[in-house]
Amino acid sequence: MRVKIDLTASLAAAEGEGGKRDGDALTAAAAADEMPGMPMENGVREAREGADVVKAVDSQMPNGAPASAVVNGVAPPDQTRIAIEGSDGMPPQSSLVNGNDLKMSEAPSTDGAMDVRSESPPYIKPVGSGQYKDLSELTARLVQETFNELAEVIHAMADMTLSPNNAHGPGYGQGNAATNGSSHAQIAIQKKSRLMDFVQLRRAQFIKLLVLAQWSRQTEDVSQAINLLQWLRTQAMMNEEACLELGRLKLSLGPAKLPNPDLATALEVLSTGKASWLPDLGYIPPQPLSAKEMLKTLRNINTLLSIRLNLHDELPPHFSSFTIDSGRATFHVPDEFEVDLSIADEDPASQLYFIDIRFLFTPFDPDVLKGRLRDEIEAKANDVLKRDGLGGCYDFLHELVLTHKINALRRQAEEMSRGKWAESIRLEMVRRTLVVQYWLNRPGGKSWIEIGIRSGGKKFGRGGSTQRTSAIAIWWRREGKEVKDAAIELQLARLSMDGILKHVIALHTNHILRSIRDRLLEKPLYANRTLLLVLRMSTVEPVHSSLQLQLTSSRTAKLVIESVGGRFALQPASLRFSQTEHVLNGLKDPAAEAYGHLSNLRCLVAKEEIETRARCVGWEQLRTLAPRQEDMKRVFPRETLQVSYFVRRGWSSRWIVAVSVGMGGEDWWIIELLVDGHDRRGLDTDHGSLPAAVGHAFGDHQRIPVGPGSSKPVDPTYDFLCRLGKVSAGMILQYVNVRALGQARVEHSLRAARPSPGSGKVAMPALFIRFSSLMAHGSRRRLQAWAREVLKVTFRGVASSSGVATVVTEARLIQPRLFNAVHERVDDDIAFQPDTGAFAFRIRTPVGEPIVNHLRERLVRIERLILFLRVVRRFQLPCERLSLGRVTFRYSTTPPLRATVGFAGETPMTLELEAGNPHLRIADFLARLLNAKGTDANGLEHVALLLGVTLPLFQALDEIEASAAAATPARNVLILPRAADWLQLRYEAPRAVFDIRLRQRRDEVKWFISEDGGAAGAASVAKPPALAEKLRALMGERREAGGGGNGEGWMGLRTGIVAGVRGVAEAVRRIDAVVREVSVAGPENAQPAAS
Repeated sequence: MRVKIDLTASLAAAEGEGGKRDGDALTAAAAADEMPGMPMENGVREAREGADVVKAVDSQMPNGAPASAVVNGVAPPDQTRIAIEGSDGMPPQSSLVNGNDLKMSEAPSTDGAMDVRSESPPYIKPVGSGQYKDLSELTARLVQETFNELAEVIHAMADMTLSPNNAHGPGYGQGNAATNGSSHAQIAIQKKSRLMDFVQLRRAQFIKLLVLAQWSRQTEDVSQAINLLQWLRTQAMMNEEACLELGRLKLSLGPAKLPNPDLATALEVLSTGKASWLPDLGYIPPQPLSAKEMLKTLRNINTLLSIRLNLHDELPPHFSSFTIDSGRATFHVPDEFEVDLSIADEDPASQLYFIDIRFLFTPFDPDVLKGRLRDEIEAKANDVLKRDGLGGCYDFLHELVLTHKINALRRQAEEMSRGKWAESIRLEMVRRTLVVQYWLNRPGGKSWIEIGIRSGGKKFGRGGSTQRTSAIAIWWRREGKEVKDAAIELQLARLSMDGILKHVIALHTNHILRSIRDRLLEKPLYANRTLLLVLRMSTVEPVHSSLQLQLTSSRTAKLVIESVGGRFALQPASLRFSQTEHVLNGLKDPAAEAYGHLSNLRCLVAKEEIETRARCVGWEQLRTLAPRQEDMKRVFPRETLQVSYFVRRGWSSRWIVAVSVGMGGEDWWIIELLVDGHDRRGLDTDHGSLPAAVGHAFGDHQRIPVGPGSSKPVDPTYDFLCRLGKVSAGMILQYVNVRALGQARVEHSLRAARPSPGSGKVAMPALFIRFSSLMAHGSRRRLQAWAREVLKVTFRGVASSSGVATVVTEARLIQPRLFNAVHERVDDDIAFQPDTGAFAFRIRTPVGEPIVNHLRERLVRIERLILFLRVVRRFQLPCERLSLGRVTFRYSTTPPLRATVGFAGETPMTLELEAGNPHLRIADFLARLLNAKGTDANGLEHVALLLGVTLPLFQALDEIEASAAAATPARNVLILPRAADWLQLRYEAPRAVFDIRLRQRRDEVKWFISEDGGAAGAASVAKPPALAEKLRALMGERREAGGGGNGEGWMGLRTGIVAGVRGVAEAVRRIDAVVREVSVAGPENAQPAAS
């Protein structure tokens, strides 16, 4: 069994012993202190049994060190361990929680043979060991504190010196030594006093520490004493708490006590119908009235009431409508109540009495008109009638009805807040004013209504006299602003909070939708009724209010506002509409801001519709084009909200078509792209994705007139988009051509023209160019004008598959007869009209590329063709094939010989001869002559002349060459062309060289044949004597054409031969015969003569 020790006697002994050791001062101080063994406020601390470490309480000293357990006191030296309780002396809170008593159980038994509950004392729970502190820690803190204070005392004593004023005061130097000596003595006394105070205080602290150290030697007994003291205090506290709980229980059972029933009285009343103990006052009951008497009495009362109300009483204006029947006057107040009043005396000044009241509105609480509350109303009404008459009765009943109406609306609002309006409305009752806030989850200002009583709200009276009375009124604050001119109708006869709230929300919805409609009507699309806006408003049901917007010709949207939450909804549902709904539901002021987002929605829908249809008809959309903002502001109108960019396959990489979508309609543009020196291939299209270029800049641009007068937007149908491709291609071609002509300084002009086939309904202007100015721009030398000055260039459409545009140029020749020689179609791209001299040719070019160079090249071809036709006419050469690039003609019938001249604009002309043609020897010389500088198309005339003049000669040379090759042995004959009109004929055996040249003499073309270049070079080649003799004989002859000699058309000049065009063949043959004859005669004749 563990023993607990009472420390009271030990404390007294400690104090006495301490007094003996420390003197009377310490005894007094120890007597004033408490025993350091009480638990702290956080509970009793449990001592660890058998521990060698001494612990004490942790209380704070001013310098941070723990206070000692005993203040100015001593304890018995034979104790070992001690604990300190809380400062309030109460047990720890853990010992008693909510009145639960401390459970005492038996001490643990090792053998289990003893019955703890019957024989052993109750088990006492020890104080927790965690509430003790080590004595060593207390000692260390006390030593540290003593050291710190000692240092402070030493510094303070060092500062106790005479000040300079005192050391060198007025007596200095005058022998005032006595005064200075007394000052030093006082300072010494102060220092000693300060040191003694410190020592005495520290001594008391160390005495306490000594007492604690002596107590620590009896740790087990001290711990048991502390546990016992804690247990006793806990038991006392539990007893007090039990007494208090019993008292509270007794007081709480008083109202529940019922009196004993009076069974005797109840039995008597139930059996006899009366109680014998009740006193009998002896009243005589009145005789019951008959039906006639009752009717007569009621009629008399009716008469008295009629006289009194019409003659004597001053009725309030609100009681002006009343009826008298069945002995009562019934006053009727519309939408509020009917009250029945009657009299009990014939005196007109007597009081009227309340009979009954009926409410004239629904719904109302029926409990108000029955039971105890009805009796209270009757008593209050009779009291008011007695004091204030009918006017006071009306005021009382009127205020009662108004309050009851507001309460009825409040009850309905509470039911709504628990139903479908949950988390959408908030209620608040401020005196007799009901505040209902709606659309809680919408951003922006709050909206609410206030239903209350407004004094002097209605006017009553007849004629000039009026009187105001209170009435139910409603105030509406819409998004934080009071709406003063709102016509809110209150149905006071049939109260409906749901109807009132829906009515207000409907007005709010109508305001938002009407504001949006008005802002949209300021836009041209809706102002001009190009697109329709239909506003439907309802003042009863908010969902019946809607704004129908026509976004495009094929798509409409219906904007509604959900009544409960105030959220916008767009119908029909779609992804695009849901995104706009999310934006609209986040606006703080939708009435002022929603129109902008709806405008953007309209433009987005129009843009998507255009893009979808454009892709179906072959347009490619540029998705990654990122133009600069300054370019977009420069090109597109300010009201533009959306922009899309398109291009057609086959177009130039520098031109695109853009559509700017705004609230004024859709504008179409052709734009030239400048992509930092790059073309559009750096962009992503529908048919391919390439790395996107950056820094796209807009160059030249022009608006496409798509509508009648370009004032009314055009519906982007499939047919329109197809025609748009042709119109935009034509405008781009005209623009680049006009720009190219301006840069080349070629005179031109644009004139209106009729719609051309393939250009749609829009008439593309025709481009008129001055012919001479265009042809003079080239570097080649031209002949005189062969066509009239006006060239008409018109756009004729674009191929849908390849995107290549077709341009037709029309002109007229100055001499129409030039085309008479053309009996067949020259080319697929050119057409001639021989009768009028008109001609037209077609040019195919990518859209965006200028045709000025192609036009000039085509005109050069036609010019050459015309000049060739002149040559053909002059030389009467039959044309076998004629086109803008090639001319094939026949210049010999026997044998049939043909020549083909190819020409392509400014490029050099080519001459093609068939295999076996004699003129193949000089084909290169003929080609040079054909393209000789300064000859232009006259080169063909020279070639045609040479072909005819040289044909007999070359035929003869072919025969000579063929006979030499066929001879046995073969003879070596060389024909060396030097030019088109100059060649050499060389023989090896015998050696001979002949020069053959074509020269003009006396307006005639003659061939001159000389030996080795004529007289200048006659001696350069040594000839055999026989050959020289024969040649002198040949060159001495003369044979005229048509004469009877051996030679025909040639004549010898002793040093050479001159021959005509046809006679040169015979002359060459005669020379070849002479050389062949000398060669056959023998080698000796073939040897050259000695020089």
